[in-house]
Amino acid sequence: MTDVNLIRYESREEWMSARNHGIGASESATLFGLTPNSRDSAYSLWAKKAGMVPQDNLDHEWLEWGLLLEDPIAQQYSKRTGHVLWTPPTPWCVVQHPRLPFMTATVDRWIIEADGRTGRGDLEIKNVSAFNMDWKQDGCIDVPLYIQAQVQHQLACTGFEWASVAALIGGSHLEIIPVERNDRFIAELEAKIAEFWDMVQRKVPPPIDGKEATARTLKMLHPDDNGQTVALDEDAATTATKMEEHKTKAKEAEAEAKRLENILRDKLGDNTFGALPDGRTLSLKTTARKGYTSTVAPTKYRTLKIQEAKGL
Repeated sequence: MTDVNLIRYESREEWMSARNHGIGASESATLFGLTPNSRDSAYSLWAKKAGMVPQDNLDHEWLEWGLLLEDPIAQQYSKRTGHVLWTPPTPWCVVQHPRLPFMTATVDRWIIEADGRTGRGDLEIKNVSAFNMDWKQDGCIDVPLYIQAQVQHQLACTGFEWASVAALIGGSHLEIIPVERNDRFIAELEAKIAEFWDMVQRKVPPPIDGKEATARTLKMLHPDDNGQTVALDEDAATTATKMEEHKTKAKEAEAEAKRLENILRDKLGDNTFGALPDGRTLSLKTTARKGYTSTVAPTKYRTLKIQEAKGL
């Protein structure tokens, strides 16, 4: 393992502190706008790394369960594939990129022997909810783009040529998905991280976007008003005008969408489906929900959906 720059931290606190000094593999997807559920944005990540707002404490129960399940998932992976794994000496060992010291990765396991493969590989272990739709593509389980970015980041740091993702789906089904090194993406990733880290060092923020994570960060940075007036430029005036225009358009669009939906509901009447001339199908199915105790009455409602024509 001497050809890989492995930094060993003895505690979670040390590991958390080190996160402030670089970009980890689970954070790189943010720079491509791939992070799901508004969890992060380039601006919010910049504010954390620049010391403007606190880092996430990561004290989530699902993270604890993920760590607890790493060993049994790794054991089952090894049993099914025959691959020999190496476990870092502590869960907080970090691999540092050979040229970009601010680019790091915490690799779950290293694959040190595998039939039909040359060299070593990274093993990324995931505990995935059965309701996580990010992992379902066209009815099959596949690695989401933000996890693919994470794995490519790891491969960039270790220098390995391949990886596997072992995902326990719903606590009862193990999916093993191979991931090959993508040098073109890695080159773009390295350039993005280098540019972003330079902005962190110079305290130059990335452009403001419309993500919820950015809004949360701005609220943290400016929680209270000071009663003062600041003179703003013409750009701010233009931005304010555009904001009002978009809000008005959004309200008008919502009202128009509701009107059009009501027309279609009227045309369908009691029917469940409606066949459109272009091959699409309208559905207006009833969903019934049971009541709970005496306080929540049973309800039912019909949801209008448009199904694309088969083969498109």
